Amino acid sequence: MQNISLDDAEPSSVFGSSIPTHNSDEIEEGIEYEDKEECLLALQQWHIKRSLDFSVVKSDSVRFVIKCRNATCNFKCRVSLRKGNSRWRVGKSSGPHTCTTTSMSQDHTKLSSEMISKSIMELVNRDASLKVKVIIAHVVEKYRYIISYKKAWIAKCKAVESLYGNWETSYNDLPQWILVMKTYLPGTIIELQTLPVISNDGSYLGDQRIFHRLFWAFRPCIRGFAYCKPIVQVDGTWLYGKYRGTLLMVVAQDGNGNIFLIAFALVESETKEAWSFFLKNLRMHVTPQANLCLISDRHESIKSAYNNPKNGWQFPPSSHVYCIRHIAQNFMREIKDKDLRKIVVNMSYALTEATFNYYRGEIRKTNNDALSWIGNIPRKKWARAFDGGQRWGHMTTNLAEAMNAVLKETRNLPITALVKSTYYRLGSLFGRRGHQWTKMLASGQVFTDNCNKGMAEEVIKANTHNVMQFDRERFYFMVQEKINHNDGRPTGTFSVDLRKQHCDCGKFQAFHLPCSHVIAACSSIRQDYSIHIPDVFKIRNVFKVYQESFLGLPHEENWPQYEGFTLCHDDSMRRRKKGRPNSTRIRTEMDDVEKEKRRCGICREIGHMRRKCPNVAGSSQRPPR
Repeated sequence: MQNISLDDAEPSSVFGSSIPTHNSDEIEEGIEYEDKEECLLALQQWHIKRSLDFSVVKSDSVRFVIKCRNATCNFKCRVSLRKGNSRWRVGKSSGPHTCTTTSMSQDHTKLSSEMISKSIMELVNRDASLKVKVIIAHVVEKYRYIISYKKAWIAKCKAVESLYGNWETSYNDLPQWILVMKTYLPGTIIELQTLPVISNDGSYLGDQRIFHRLFWAFRPCIRGFAYCKPIVQVDGTWLYGKYRGTLLMVVAQDGNGNIFLIAFALVESETKEAWSFFLKNLRMHVTPQANLCLISDRHESIKSAYNNPKNGWQFPPSSHVYCIRHIAQNFMREIKDKDLRKIVVNMSYALTEATFNYYRGEIRKTNNDALSWIGNIPRKKWARAFDGGQRWGHMTTNLAEAMNAVLKETRNLPITALVKSTYYRLGSLFGRRGHQWTKMLASGQVFTDNCNKGMAEEVIKANTHNVMQFDRERFYFMVQEKINHNDGRPTGTFSVDLRKQHCDCGKFQAFHLPCSHVIAACSSIRQDYSIHIPDVFKIRNVFKVYQESFLGLPHEENWPQYEGFTLCHDDSMRRRKKGRPNSTRIRTEMDDVEKEKRRCGICREIGHMRRKCPNVAGSSQRPPR
C-alpha cells in the first residue's frame, strides 16, 4: 500500500481498519472520497506539485485507473466505487513513480482552468474584482507553475460563474428579477430596451429578444435625493467579465458630505444614444427638480444628450457644468505644459473674478495659444467665480469616480447578479445610515458634523473682524478683516449683503454657508448666523434622505412566475474568444518610443546576427567569453 504525501517522497504503509483521514496533499491506499470528481482533483494536485503526469487507462461509473505517462515508469493506481457507502476508495498501487521529478515545462497539462477556478473560489467569493496577476501569483505559490494570463482570466470567469451563475443564463434570468422588483419594490423605476432576434431566413422570433439597455432606480434613492444638494454627477465605467458593456451611474451628496447613489444604467458604450437613454429616464423619473446642476466631463455624447430638448433638461431649467480635472487633462493633451495646467486649475477654483483675472494674466504672459484654448470654453461651465453658486463647491466628478472604484467588484458579475448587487448593497447602506441619523436626531443636534466643523473655523476667524459700517434697513455691511497676529493691521474690507446672500470673498455664494464676514455682520446686529444655513445641512433634513428603507424580498420559492419573451445576450458584445484579453491601458505619446535596431552579439554591427557574423571564420576563432 502506498502513501503519497508532500513531505515523503518514498511510499509508506498504513494499516488498520479505520478509513484514513485525507487532505489535498496526501493520497493513501484505502482513503475514501465523497465522489469521483474530488478524488480526481486530489490525484491531479499531487502530480502537479511534483511535476509528474499521468494518463487515464480506464474511467467509468464504478472505477478509475491511471498510470504514469512516462513509459519507463511502473506507477499505476486504481480507484473504485464502494457499494456500501457510495464513496470512492483508492486501491492498491503498483508502486511509486520511478521517473525523474523535474519540472516539465512552465505550465502543466493537468493544471487546467477548471482546477484553478476551484482553487481560487474562496478568493473570488471575497472579492469578485480579484486581479489576474493575483491569480497567477496564487498558482505559483500553491503549485509552483506560472500559468498564462489567458488561463488565469478564464479560471476567474469560471469561478464567477460557479458563484453567481452562468453569463448567458444570467441574461435569461433578468426578466424574472425585473418582475420581482416591480412586484415587491413598488416605486422602483425600470426601463428595459431590447432588440429583435432575426433567424437565418430573415424572420423575427417573437418569443426571444436581445438585451440592449437597462435603466433602474430604487424608490428610497429617488425620494431621498429631494433632500440632498441640488447637484448630480454622472459618469460611465467599463464592465469586466465575459461580455463587454458600460455601467452609467448618477450620484449626489447629502448635507454631511456622504456620497448618495441615485440611479444606474447598463448600455453598450458611451454613445450619444446611450447617454440620451440614460439622461432622459433620469430627468423624467428621478430628478425633475428645477435649478439642478449636472456635472460631467466634456464628452460630446453627454453634451449632445443634455442639449437635446426631448430629454427634458431644458425645462424645468437646469445647468450643465464640466469637471475641472477632465478640462486639465484635455488642456495637457493640447498644450502640454504642466506649469500652465496648474494655473488653469487655480483659475477654475478662484472664488472671485479678480483672482480669476490674475491667473488669466499669468497665462497671457506665457502662451497666447493656451489662453485661446481655455477661452473657447464658457467661463460659467468651468470657473467657480462665474457659476453663481450652482455647483455648491463641487469642481470635479470625484464622487462618481469614487463609486466606480467602490463598485469594481460588482462590475465583474453577470448582469442579473450585478443588478441584484446594487439592491442589496444600497439596502444595507440605507439601514446603517438611517440608524446613525436616527440617533443623531434624537440627541438634539441641529446641524451635521461637517457643517459644525466648518462653522467653528469661520466663527474663530469672525472674532478678528471689525464691522466698519452697516445699513440696518438693507442689511448691508462693510467688514474689515485683519490679521490675528503680529501688529494686527487690516488686510482688506469686504462688503456683505445678507438679503442677496452675497459676500465679496465669494465663499458665501460658492458653498452656501456663512463665511467669517457674514458671521461678523450677523453678530453686529445680534442676529443668529444659523438662519443663513440652508436646510440641506440640518440633521432633520439628512435624516429624511435615509428615512425610507429598502423593503425585503420573500424567498425565491414565493416569487411570481415570469411568463414572457426569453431575453438573450448580444453575441457581438462578447469579448474575444481566443488570445489574451485586450489591455485596458490607455496609451499616450509617452509610449511611442523608437525601438533600437538589433545588433550582432559579436561585432555589434547592424544587419546580421551572431550566427552569420562575417567577422568570425569558425567556432574556434570566436573570442573567449
